[in-house]
Amino acid sequence: MKKRRPPRAWIAAARPPDPAELLGPRGLTAEVLCGELNDSAHLAPRGWRFYWNLLSDERKSRILSVIAARLSSVTVVLDRLLDPHNTAAILRTSEGLGVAKAHIVSHESQDALAHRRVTQDADKWLDVEMHPTGAQAARTLRERGYDVWAGHLDETAVLYTDLRADRPIALLFGNEHEGPSKETLAACTGTFRIPMAGFTQSFNVSVAAGIALAQVTAGRRARLNAPGDLPEEQRVELQQRFTLLAARLARRLKSSP
Repeated sequence: MKKRRPPRAWIAAARPPDPAELLGPRGLTAEVLCGELNDSAHLAPRGWRFYWNLLSDERKSRILSVIAARLSSVTVVLDRLLDPHNTAAILRTSEGLGVAKAHIVSHESQDALAHRRVTQDADKWLDVEMHPTGAQAARTLRERGYDVWAGHLDETAVLYTDLRADRPIALLFGNEHEGPSKETLAACTGTFRIPMAGFTQSFNVSVAAGIALAQVTAGRRARLNAPGDLPEEQRVELQQRFTLLAARLARRLKSSP
């Protein structure tokens, strides 16, 4: 049986993304990050199309422009980060830059509950895939066609501005104190560095991730000559997800005193 293709009609309403303003869906970020919008069960029975028809034209256009700017060919790997605030900051930055998916390796000292508290908010609009080790994450991504570059200071590290954008690329950031393990580095394509012009010896990992990801996402979009690269089926899936997020936000605002 021939697989049914998702409808294309929704694409017509999309406002072309402004290259100078590739941000997340306005009106959703703060509310979703706080982790208080967990009423999916109350919304699902009616279906996402019901709530889509209730959205304003401006909100529809904004959601579709965000979807159009999503990149699957740029991703980030967070390898055993110890500070949950760094993890949360990088996930939020990744989503804001249009990255569609992040990969995480939990630190050995973090229990499962603590890790869920870090990731449960972001994965409402940013897909998160877990891996047992940094090396396994690097190998898996390379098998999927990504070049995996680890942020690490060594003699062979290339400047982050010299990372090639002609292939899917993953940036790996290791533990704040130890960096990536030797096994992880061996599994990567190579290493990159961000030059330091001041007395400070290194950037905070969340800052380094923001600097490098901004460079790489811009380079990838220039190479693609397009704001995003998601296939149509994934765009429709995101439209459904963001529609329900918008509906949950509306319910919360309506119920507020």
